[in-house]
Amino acid sequence: MLLKAGPRLYVPSPETAMNVPAPPRPRGVLRPVVDLDATIPLGGQKATLPAAPEVLPMRCLRCQGPVERGTAPVCLEGQGYRLVWEQVPAWVCTRCELAYFEPHEVETVREALRAMRALKSVGLA
Repeated sequence: MLLKAGPRLYVPSPETAMNVPAPPRPRGVLRPVVDLDATIPLGGQKATLPAAPEVLPMRCLRCQGPVERGTAPVCLEGQGYRLVWEQVPAWVCTRCELAYFEPHEVETVREALRAMRALKSVGLA
């Protein structure tokens, strides 16, 4: 089925146009002047764009948000010791900030935990 659309613009007749004041027009926004000479790299410098974040093809298990490459803190406490890492490489949810660690990062943390327990059993820590 085809429908024919009529004109959508209201065009006042000359008689009504003289009696009705014109609505105020919105004023345009002027763009700031850009100095193109300031944007040219000097002395062989090369412009670099920020790299796009690496996105994991999976979604967050908690909130279904996208997961990107980043860092997350890890804190382990127990039996008189405390191990803290401020920036461990991880996949971090952009919504709820839940961190997912890869196996080699988990193994590194486990090795540090084993070493700390070994020092504790010897009495050095």
